[in-house]
Amino acid sequence: MALVLASLAQGTAADPSTDNTLGAAGAALQAAPAAGDLDFSVERLSGADRYATAAALSREFFSPGVPVAVVATGANFPDGLAAGPAADQLGGPVLFVRRTSIPGATRAELLRLKPQRIVVAGGTTAISSAVRAELDTLTSGPATRVAGASRYDTAAALSQHAFPGGASIAYLATGASFPDALAGGPAAGVQDAPMLLTSRTRLNSATRAELERLNPDRVMLLGGPTAISQVVANEIAEFTTVERVAGDDRYQTALAVSQRVFGTNRPGVLLATGRSWPDALAAGATGELNRGPVLLSTGTTLPTGLRTELTRLSPNTAYVLGGATAQSNEIPREVQRRLGVCWSGTRPSAGGQEIISSVPGATKQIAFTLDMGGRLEGADEILDFLIDNQVCTTFFPTSIMANAPEGRPIVAKIAAHPELFEIGNHTVHHCDLVNGGGGSPSGAPCQVAMTKSFVQHELTDAESVLEGLAGMPTNPYWRPPYGSHSSTVRGWLAEVGYTKTIVWSRDTIDWDPATTAQQIINRTTVPAPPAGTIVLAHLGGYATPDALPTIVSTLRAQGYTFTTLSDMRD
Repeated sequence: MALVLASLAQGTAADPSTDNTLGAAGAALQAAPAAGDLDFSVERLSGADRYATAAALSREFFSPGVPVAVVATGANFPDGLAAGPAADQLGGPVLFVRRTSIPGATRAELLRLKPQRIVVAGGTTAISSAVRAELDTLTSGPATRVAGASRYDTAAALSQHAFPGGASIAYLATGASFPDALAGGPAAGVQDAPMLLTSRTRLNSATRAELERLNPDRVMLLGGPTAISQVVANEIAEFTTVERVAGDDRYQTALAVSQRVFGTNRPGVLLATGRSWPDALAAGATGELNRGPVLLSTGTTLPTGLRTELTRLSPNTAYVLGGATAQSNEIPREVQRRLGVCWSGTRPSAGGQEIISSVPGATKQIAFTLDMGGRLEGADEILDFLIDNQVCTTFFPTSIMANAPEGRPIVAKIAAHPELFEIGNHTVHHCDLVNGGGGSPSGAPCQVAMTKSFVQHELTDAESVLEGLAGMPTNPYWRPPYGSHSSTVRGWLAEVGYTKTIVWSRDTIDWDPATTAQQIINRTTVPAPPAGTIVLAHLGGYATPDALPTIVSTLRAQGYTFTTLSDMRD
């Protein structure tokens, strides 16, 4: 048999003969956007831990009544490597349990799914008999254990269970470590292929027997010779074609898998951290539904080549897996920057003092900024519109409203989209920092002298609350309540990092209940705003939800991009 080698360095293109997403079937898929398309979106799928993140993935892709749910241990990776493609073939998700207990997130997801049966991947050293018995109560059918004497035997048993009639392609990964295999799950899933495991220097007997039973036309080896030796490759090549897909490291191997297997115009792409295994392995069951690869980040950056690969794949949605400790906000921001029509921008350093009412020279961009200092009726509707229509902007919340019961869900929704939004500081109590008085929702805290200490604490105290709620920086931007500022106040605030005083060049006056939607539209769009215009509006504006769709459609038709202050200034 022929031995075929492929690697990222060779620039191997997606092969229609081995990618079931291509050809006639692929033509029937909805076209995915080119870079900058308004239909593109970023979505983070995460939970408090690996168990909850796997449950979040399941909720996104699987509906109640699935034929099966595959359950693997969340403590170690080998069973999960093989479980993803098996689950994909059987039509259900992969969820994780502890050896002696079922985490709450997993239990809740199984109750939602109501699977017709459960497959328990691994032996009793991985998942106890008591847990298997408890899983029996969470399905209308049985909870069946599929396991072998070792990780290699378990992978072979899962393959036999999910692919009783054989498979035209099989994937092979090292059972000794996880990095090279992380991207293999969705690729195997989309090609209707099982994942088998091998040691580096010899082919396990159970693996060889399963390969002979499967009788594949091709075996895809994941990783270079340091993961799976040429001796193993040559042994397999005695009875079928072998293709090695590898890069210089785990990140480049993931890119090589994506380039080899997946064509352009993907419905979705999944991004997982390459530093650990749970999120990527839980994604292994999504291949048939998502029709896109898993790509790996370092957790804080996109590796070399990943931006180019994202552009080639041109997905409708980029799913960022795991919370901010797994993948920082820089990951969704960089993906949005590459594929979206706008992004939240590069936050400036404090620098010198500036009063900013517009950003002259910006290329037909406009910042429709939104204050959050009082009434919040309609805020959810506004936020949903901004998210659904990829409208980037800067918010200025007061901390007292952000931390109120009605405000916290609003800030959480803003925080969930760091690729679209940024925040600045609008003080704690919305006092007039020059003249005193004012205040929202109560004026009592503002009936004091506006001393240096009070003014500075209005910003620094708000900062600690806002950054704690949103996980985003606030400085160096601050917006003076009522637009009231002075050189003295600006100097005091510059000392605590707030050097950019953000005012506006167009005011919607949407805080006034007498202002109509048409007036808000006209005040924003007529005459055509100069590039770099900053508009003042409010999340609780009375007619703002009705006006916003017309504002956005009107100005976009004229070639404007709605974006953040940071993006305009970058």
